[in-house]
Amino acid sequence: MKLQTIHDGRILATQGRSIHLEPDGTGDIGGREPKRGRLPAPSSAGIGYRLKTTRPARSAVTAITGRFPAVNVWSIDDATLLASADRWLFRSADGGRHWSVVETLPASSAPMGVLPSAVCTADGTTYVGEYPLDGRTTPRILASEDGDTWSTAAELEDVRHVHGVQADPYADELWVTTGDADSECTIGRLRDGGVEPVGGGDQSWRAVELAFTSDAVLWGVDSVYAEHKAIRKLPREHVDDPDPTPETVHRVSSSVYYAETITVDGEQWVCFSTAKEAGADSTGPETQTVHSDRTSVVAASSASGFTDWHELVSYDRRTALADRLNPRQLVPRANAYVFLAGDPDRGLFVNPYNTDRDDGRIRLIPMRAFAELS
Repeated sequence: MKLQTIHDGRILATQGRSIHLEPDGTGDIGGREPKRGRLPAPSSAGIGYRLKTTRPARSAVTAITGRFPAVNVWSIDDATLLASADRWLFRSADGGRHWSVVETLPASSAPMGVLPSAVCTADGTTYVGEYPLDGRTTPRILASEDGDTWSTAAELEDVRHVHGVQADPYADELWVTTGDADSECTIGRLRDGGVEPVGGGDQSWRAVELAFTSDAVLWGVDSVYAEHKAIRKLPREHVDDPDPTPETVHRVSSSVYYAETITVDGEQWVCFSTAKEAGADSTGPETQTVHSDRTSVVAASSASGFTDWHELVSYDRRTALADRLNPRQLVPRANAYVFLAGDPDRGLFVNPYNTDRDDGRIRLIPMRAFAELS
């Protein structure tokens, strides 16, 4: 299973193109429960779409490459879901039972279409940040008020792709993260049809998902060839400085991808997950060393000013056939991730993916576990 989101208070997850919704809030998802619905195969989809998303063909592919995520789902409101897979964007108006294609993404989009961090809803408008991989396509930020009709909110000519589009819960702002080469790395805000940078220009500003607190914005560096990946904190009073200098509050050994923020007993906890990457970065230096040793989840609270970090879970990457029989490195290999979803009443759900153990399981780290860390 791949953890997707919390929808109407329940876990929503996917298995291939099948949508599963937790039946009763017990955490028991999948298993004998019938699937909620299934993403369709678009009429223009070729064999590649089925190889990425549909069993048994997908199982044969992932046995070679390792398991790679191929579907993302977001909860827009109590009834509406949005999903991406390959180069298509889908919408469901009935909680995942029925789906229709609403937008076509760039031809070189990642297997899961866009990143899990690149969709958000603010003031009744949903935004989607495109993730082309060819280095030639200009990525867009799309916008829709109904989920059916989409327009271009911004074209980002100087970046490879969009990593994140997020609504700041403490300010009326939309934040955007982009990558991947130094000049393409930006953390900024969506304004006047473009991204107004807060900072950028090197790998220290290369982020996927941001964490927002009442006093600061935090992120982790996503750069496999950086020996130490900093987790950085930018106080809100310095966001509008001409050249802000974030504080490094922690360092990890693998690229930081996803973030969640939860509140426990009045304290804000920021949680980041790292990825165990399978190879070098095609946008990086010609000579580079891969620094990536595991996928993990780390967390810190406002009580320490986000300086005292705890490792909650840690996994190694699952070995696939391409790791053993791939002399010229022509076959892609999948990374290992931990996907996150926070629930204000239950705690943090973690989902190790393509890992050596617990692969595909959805685990709960309850509120009391964070209270004990405090």
